[in-house]
Amino acid sequence: MHTRLPAYVRGRKGVVHTYNGPEILADASAAGDIRKEPLYTVRFEAAALWPEAIGRRAAVYLDLWESYLESA
Repeated sequence: MHTRLPAYVRGRKGVVHTYNGPEILADASAAGDIRKEPLYTVRFEAAALWPEAIGRRAAVYLDLWESYLESA
């Protein structure tokens, strides 16, 4: 199945920043299955994603559907 979850954040820890409510799940919609799923904005420390960002105070925010998330 195609996913819009970027490979660089798979398996990485982030923090839910905002709950955006239910939105149409784009992955399923592309296959003709129109259904809604909770959407969250998740914050990732850039240094946790890329070694060259260590020491910088930068973050990446991504909107991710609930099925993309794993509890820590």
